[in-house]
Amino acid sequence: MEDNDTKSNESKMMVGEDPGSGGDEGLDPSLTFFERVMVAVGTEGRYQKLLLYAFMLPLSFYSPFGASSLLLMMSTPDHSCHVPGRAKHNVSVEEWQNMTLPWEAGADGTRQLSKCSMYNISYGVGRGGHNTFVIDNTTTTYCQYGWDYDRRNWQETSVTHFDWVCDQASTVTTIFSLAVAGNAVGTLLLSILADRVGRRPVFFLAASINFFFGVVNMYMPNWQFFAIARFLNCFAFFSIYQMPYIIVVELSSEKLRGLTAALSFVVGTLGMCCVSLCAWLLANWRSFGLLCHIPSILFLLYWKFLPESPRWLLSVNRVKECEAIMTQVAITNGRRVPPDLRRLLEEARAAEKKSASVRDLLKHKTLRKHLLIATLNTVIFCVVYSGIVLNIHNMTGNEFVNFFVLSLVEIPGNILGMVSAQYLGRRLTTIYTLSLSAIFSGLASTAITDQWLLVTFCGLVKLFVTEAVLVVYVQIGELFPTPLRSISYGVTAVTGLSATVLVPTLMALGNTDRKLPYYILCSLCLCGAMVSTFLPETLGLPLPQTVQQASKVGRDQPYCAIVTHWTKHNRTPSTYSHTEAEKGKATVNGITSAF
Repeated sequence: MEDNDTKSNESKMMVGEDPGSGGDEGLDPSLTFFERVMVAVGTEGRYQKLLLYAFMLPLSFYSPFGASSLLLMMSTPDHSCHVPGRAKHNVSVEEWQNMTLPWEAGADGTRQLSKCSMYNISYGVGRGGHNTFVIDNTTTTYCQYGWDYDRRNWQETSVTHFDWVCDQASTVTTIFSLAVAGNAVGTLLLSILADRVGRRPVFFLAASINFFFGVVNMYMPNWQFFAIARFLNCFAFFSIYQMPYIIVVELSSEKLRGLTAALSFVVGTLGMCCVSLCAWLLANWRSFGLLCHIPSILFLLYWKFLPESPRWLLSVNRVKECEAIMTQVAITNGRRVPPDLRRLLEEARAAEKKSASVRDLLKHKTLRKHLLIATLNTVIFCVVYSGIVLNIHNMTGNEFVNFFVLSLVEIPGNILGMVSAQYLGRRLTTIYTLSLSAIFSGLASTAITDQWLLVTFCGLVKLFVTEAVLVVYVQIGELFPTPLRSISYGVTAVTGLSATVLVPTLMALGNTDRKLPYYILCSLCLCGAMVSTFLPETLGLPLPQTVQQASKVGRDQPYCAIVTHWTKHNRTPSTYSHTEAEKGKATVNGITSAF
């Protein structure tokens, strides 16, 4: 009797069941062949936790240093025309500026000394060889002798180094736009490359690009070479995080996937807070830039330890390499290696051949609608999020403090997003977060001269937008079928990144009217809130496995349907019931389960 119980428990452990679960009832009937093999070797054991804590989290902490460094390096401090001669006349800086600079209306509507013009001054030599000058305060001219910069926060930025101010101020906008364009192009090209050569080599390629062009960027002689180096450097911004994240997620259980997303978001936010601290301590754009990019070379040390995604290896028929990784996973997790692992993987390879294509996203009306709305939402999120961050240059007060506060609010935003999506549902959460973002964007336009009130309103906008981003990111995975899920993420992400190319231009409008960017952000948030009402609620529904299942999501759902944690059990998931043809039979280590 004891021998039979031992064998029964051992068999259950071989497929990843709890010995006390009572047979196959503990297995999710929607699991694919490969996922059942993953359960057998372990999906949340020591192997996955080592990848999470020793690799994913350090990378998450570093990621903001590469992605956010340009924003601070290209800070434009207060400036005014340099007018020589003050030292010889024994007057204060304020008195000299009042004598030599005209007054004009600033971007916030208040009167201030001109940043880009000066009174005409005639220099000459008087009797006795003394230098003389005459100030003509009836006419003005451009800054003839360079600029004086406020160096209280920065000893030097790239803007002050190259004098990208006044008639050259558009250079900053151009470089920001090219950086965003490089991010979008790089994300698309490296994502395509990852499907061809694997996630692992693309990650190391991205780390190398980030290091080389990031360092080279610090020593460019003019803005043209600076912009080209930054464009190439930005190729790696998204992929250097995306590739290892995919590897970790594809090796983990659903529970650990949620923990991976939550921890990586929170640790990334802590890294972003440290970015402003490092910039404040160094106060020099070149030293700060080198600090942000040189550490990426250390990720090449993971070459011997980071595995390739076994799911990708299986998809390209590299079964032997997949078997080696799965064996290592089982050993590290303390599981017995299935004796017929190669056969199981061959069966999984045969069963999980490509059954859907990008064409299906456009072919089915429901998928087409969901993709369009999800993409539009992603565009809105990217523009609003980037707009709040980039508009830091139009905010009053210490930019390091502003950046720190706007970064810190992402932690409660991520936590609120996870809790709200679970209890209030995806659609309702997206609607109320975007509505609140619109309200606080509008309020921000009324507080442009009050530093702390403006930072508070902008921080609340960023908090709720961060919450909406997390929720919609989850919802995209629940709207599209397994074969098209990664493609859907890719399409929405690249489109959103591409749209942010326009953000620097939109934020540059704040140079003439600081209220205008907030009006634009408010309108976008309202648009997103209205559009989100047309997405179905997915709380409580299993993930669609096929195109047919995904095309039925929300088909019989009323427009005003509100589903919460407390009412989701009333839903009838008939849409997802598997037909006998879909169920089939899968054998894992001698145990047969219907699915």
